[in-house]
Amino acid sequence: MFAYPFQNSYLKSNLTRSQLAEKLTEVTFLSDANYKKTTQNTSVFYGEVSQIDFSLEHISKKQNSVNFVRGRFLGADNDMYIKLRLGAWKHQRVYFLLLVTLFTLLGFLLFYILQAPHGFHYPEEYYQLYGYDSSETLYNLQTPLALTMQAFMALIAIIIYLKYRSFRKNIEATINYLKGLWEADLINNHEVPLVFR
Repeated sequence: MFAYPFQNSYLKSNLTRSQLAEKLTEVTFLSDANYKKTTQNTSVFYGEVSQIDFSLEHISKKQNSVNFVRGRFLGADNDMYIKLRLGAWKHQRVYFLLLVTLFTLLGFLLFYILQAPHGFHYPEEYYQLYGYDSSETLYNLQTPLALTMQAFMALIAIIIYLKYRSFRKNIEATINYLKGLWEADLINNHEVPLVFR
């Protein structure tokens, strides 16, 4: 999909569920602890951590990371799998809303520029001023409404591109940081037992 800023990854660790949650808690400013700093360590994330799952937002200026990390601890004892959901936005609906808006504007723009020349009572007035060799489509593209639609489309495309570029640049740093934190290895989804996928 076009500049899709979300990715699933799996990590495997030999730590227990409580150890994984404790290590993550040490670097997280917890929203479910009445916004109190739980340790003297530097906080990298803000969010909620439990022994079952976590939902985090990146807040550190020193550590590069994707904007949002959600995940679940799967497994038992010392055979733990961590399913990570990395994202540039907290929810996919923001990305899809921007895409729908972009393509809706494109549809309106195409409909608008394929009409008769705008700003004239009759098409003959346009041809008297500009001649029969001039393009109606190019004229319609230069009207204020068309320029406004083009500007909004460019703005949305730039927002999507910048978020995607930042996301792609920080995926590896995020995974490496979490691998080091949990003493884990990156695995593909075929190595994860079917019950945990």
